Amino acid sequence: MLHRERIWRPGPLYAPIRALCVVVKTALTRATITGLEHLPRSGGVLVVSNHVSLADPVILMAVSPRPLAFMAKEEIFRPPLARLILHLWGGSFPVRRAGTDIRAVREAFALLETGAPVVVFPEGTRRPAGLGEAHRGVGYLAARAGHPVVPVAIVGTEAITGLWSLRRLPAFEVRFGEPFTISADDEPEVTETIMRRIAALLPPERRGAYADPELARAL
Repeated sequence: MLHRERIWRPGPLYAPIRALCVVVKTALTRATITGLEHLPRSGGVLVVSNHVSLADPVILMAVSPRPLAFMAKEEIFRPPLARLILHLWGGSFPVRRAGTDIRAVREAFALLETGAPVVVFPEGTRRPAGLGEAHRGVGYLAARAGHPVVPVAIVGTEAITGLWSLRRLPAFEVRFGEPFTISADDEPEVTETIMRRIAALLPPERRGAYADPELARAL
């Protein structure tokens, strides 16, 4: 008997939520998207991005031609109603930010194996002023998963603080970098490599803890 390969699909709310996000992005913001051709159109891929605003996941949903799965902090899953909505959305799974959450890492591995693009914000929290230190778990995940890694830089979404802020038509940029692959042998340096790749896509003043102009130019 033949077994069908599992293919990840988001929940029933993902498509309508994304459609609303696209409308809002188009009508109420001034968005500049570059490098989207670097996002593979199929297969598992680890998307690693800086985190500036609460709007970042919504924006990535709107600009990506593929459904995305997000590793999100466990706190947002605690209210029962939010947990139900997130379950029906099917585009996120919880992670504990303190220490290494093995369950979340396994969930990410499973999603990647089913061909999902998994989004991780390595800083673990919002850093509107510039890149902060990354959690080392992202390096372990990237080194062990064996799937392409796509760096993403988001610039300007700190101006989006709520629906009311959209009246000013805030401008922002999303920059997708070229995918790269790594191996388990590279693990000690993977987190640094990932963050340097993101930093290279950011303006120099936003590179924060990873401000190294010479290395950024080399990437």
